[in-house]
Amino acid sequence: MGKWSVDPKSEDGILRLSLEGAMSLDDMKAFVAAHNEAIKGYKGDDYRVFCDIRHLSPLKPECAEVMEAAKTFSSSQPNFRGSAVWVQSSIVAMQHKRTSESGGVMDTELISADEAALRKHLKDVFRR
Repeated sequence: MGKWSVDPKSEDGILRLSLEGAMSLDDMKAFVAAHNEAIKGYKGDDYRVFCDIRHLSPLKPECAEVMEAAKTFSSSQPNFRGSAVWVQSSIVAMQHKRTSESGGVMDTELISADEAALRKHLKDVFRR
């Protein structure tokens, strides 16, 4: 069973995302809907994404496709500045990289198991 959270408020200008476990298609669709609504809530203010997927199981192809749509949505926002993805599994990291490339966010994204490096990246990244 998958669990997710979307938190646009606990850190100023940071959209905190967390996904764990085995996500169903319905779980992923609900997550992406909440993700997109949170982004709309920034109302044009700059935001960056911090995504914790350390405990996420590899996604089924249909779930990866929905995740890619979330990244495409974020990439299309003029106020999106970049993202950092906290990951442990090399399989999940490879899958996430693939959807980030096709979703248009890889040029401003860091995928790493090193939280300090991710935090530094979020401070420095600024997509124009």
